[in-house]
Amino acid sequence: MKVLFLGEIVGIPAVKQIRKKITKIIEKYHIDFVIANGDGASDGYGILAETASELLDCGINVVTGGDLIFNKKNIKDFIEINHTILRPANLSEKSPGRGYGVFVTDSGVRIGVISILGRTNFIKIFANDPYKACESIVEHIKQECDLIIVDFHGGTTSEIQSMQWHLAGSVTAVLGTNLRVLTADNRILYDHTAVITGTGLCSAIDSVGGFDPEIEARKMITGRFLYSKILKENIYLQGVIIEADQSTGKALSIDIINESLH
Repeated sequence: MKVLFLGEIVGIPAVKQIRKKITKIIEKYHIDFVIANGDGASDGYGILAETASELLDCGINVVTGGDLIFNKKNIKDFIEINHTILRPANLSEKSPGRGYGVFVTDSGVRIGVISILGRTNFIKIFANDPYKACESIVEHIKQECDLIIVDFHGGTTSEIQSMQWHLAGSVTAVLGTNLRVLTADNRILYDHTAVITGTGLCSAIDSVGGFDPEIEARKMITGRFLYSKILKENIYLQGVIIEADQSTGKALSIDIINESLH
């Protein structure tokens, strides 16, 4: 079976284009299940309940979060009742919502999806040990899953890659998010686990993480606070397509997707 994982969605213009084109993408690549990181989907800094609903209504099966998951006030109530949007599993147990789930496809394949947050370069949110948390969840759900997909929202490439090697052989895929850069290191570890450090972003391709590059450069040059601006033109869809054997839980291939949505 094939799983499409979309890199972080950044901004409403990208959401609108995904809603228009995702069905054709699913049909083109014969996709059975779609996961998307939506941590910046509303304005680059979080996701509103309305935006989450739009993504889940257009053909995306599960939306994962990251360090920005609770930035918008109304997401907290939404995430409590809708378990197809996940917050990082290694946040406090008192946090709203769930960090993982087991989802069943139309053909009966059981897919475990785990959202995990790293602990480097995040200064406004404090996660528990991601390694211990992920190990515990995998052990808990492995008997009821055919495939297990981990979204690791990490602050550095080394942190993401360490988690990939740590879980290699025990899950179907460990996919890096948060970097908003599509890397070229897609491969399969131990003939079992598909990995990539950066799944990219779904947003304007001529940008800095989905934002106006002129403004982002000015921030760096001047050291002053400036409001970021989401770009609307030249929206791309980035991520990976994983083909897996549901009878063994092994990934068979992992291919990059990098397509214009205009």
